[in-house]
Amino acid sequence: MLRILKEDLANPHNFVVTLELVPARESFGRSTETLLGIARDAFADGRVSAVSITDNPGGNPSLSPDVLGYEIFKLGLDVIVHFTCRDTNRMGMESRTLQLARMGMKNVLALTGDYSGKGYGGRGTPVFDLDSVLLTGMLKSLSEKMAASGDPDPFFTGCAVSPFKSLKGSAHETEKIVR
Repeated sequence: MLRILKEDLANPHNFVVTLELVPARESFGRSTETLLGIARDAFADGRVSAVSITDNPGGNPSLSPDVLGYEIFKLGLDVIVHFTCRDTNRMGMESRTLQLARMGMKNVLALTGDYSGKGYGGRGTPVFDLDSVLLTGMLKSLSEKMAASGDPDPFFTGCAVSPFKSLKGSAHETEKIVR
């Protein structure tokens, strides 16, 4: 039976626990199997409401949270997909959103994202067509459109704000904004 994060959070008697997993650059192998094993153990334990999966942490390429998340979702554990704005324009974000909805994964942590790290052949060119606030609005709008077409479950969206990021893309994650 699927554990549903939104329901767990709505129950004031629950202490909600989530587990964050950070995928590596490989799609197979010991690292990926280790993450899936951790998720299986979390599901069997019964105290974890959802697994949160990072999206290219530190701006470095890694296995998509959508792929790993779907494998975990099929185990019966709800998933929070980190969704960053760094690598995709708004059309790509909308397409990815529809893909997540189709897979049943509707818990999204909307993040602007870290500045691009090193990938194939060097540093990638960041997109940042939207930021986390605009992405949250897009998810709300798409939820309304999906409801009109018969999908009763909207996206369950959150976002995070860090006081340690500068307003422009920066490799210095500990730089504080002082006003």
